[in-house]
Amino acid sequence: MSNIDFSKVVTATARIEQDRAKALAKLADIRWQCSVAGVVLPGGLQVPGDEATRLSLSGAVSALQQGMISAPLAWKTPTGFVELTKPQVEAAAQAVVQHIQACFAAEATVAAQIEAAGDPAGFDVAAAFGAALAN
Repeated sequence: MSNIDFSKVVTATARIEQDRAKALAKLADIRWQCSVAGVVLPGGLQVPGDEATRLSLSGAVSALQQGMISAPLAWKTPTGFVELTKPQVEAAAQAVVQHIQACFAAEATVAAQIEAAGDPAGFDVAAAFGAALAN
């Protein structure tokens, strides 16, 4: 008779699935960090990609298009206040939503790679995300 409790043994399959779950969680965090970092527009304007900024940009575009407000708009950026014209607000909104979509597309690509990986513990999530985002 053995004193080994086999119910506590982690099988190779279970370890691989744990590693896969960890890699997918890391991937989601990398995508989120990249998303909220936002974009830098031509001219150097940094626009965050967080939900509050996206909502503010969407509202500003809509209000400008409906004539509820007029440009230039005072806009607070990570480096201070700027005044934006209607085309600049629209370009910022477009760049941010395209960036967010590119981040999700890159995450989907890498998630499929992680799912297909035989050994997800050795998978370089950050490098794979960077490569997918660059494409």
